[in-house]
Amino acid sequence: MNSCIESGSSLAYQRLDEAVERLAPAVTALLQRSAPDGAVVTEGEEFGLRSVVPVRFPDGIGRGDVVARVFRYRDYLRVDVEIVHNRMFARKDGGPSERRCYLNDFVASLSLAADATALTPEFERSVLRGIAGAREGVQRHNREQAAPWGQVTVAAAMD
Repeated sequence: MNSCIESGSSLAYQRLDEAVERLAPAVTALLQRSAPDGAVVTEGEEFGLRSVVPVRFPDGIGRGDVVARVFRYRDYLRVDVEIVHNRMFARKDGGPSERRCYLNDFVASLSLAADATALTPEFERSVLRGIAGAREGVQRHNREQAAPWGQVTVAAAMD
């Protein structure tokens, strides 16, 4: 290929970048439904968009965000959604340990064709259920533990 001919890959990337922009409203709406009390903030990244909405945990300990990324990956679109938080298992003295509280973790991914205009309903349902479950993870675990020594407590990591 010489420099005077436009490569097909740059046209494909342009199509994928346009598709990222088309999916942005659907991702914003999904995040808004996952945390209705928060405002969704969207910013551009190198290969796509990143949207963030704060999420509250029922016990009020720590802070977290639901983060969604829509980006081009090879010749298709990818949507990644996760909860990022600062919750750690607590030590006996109530302070944060070095162990992350995995009970509040959530990650989901979806790959879409370049001509996609919406997220799949199955993915949306899965994300909404997963985020709700992750928010309640510690409380659900403690309800399921009949013995008090099986229950866990959490603390916010020091920033």
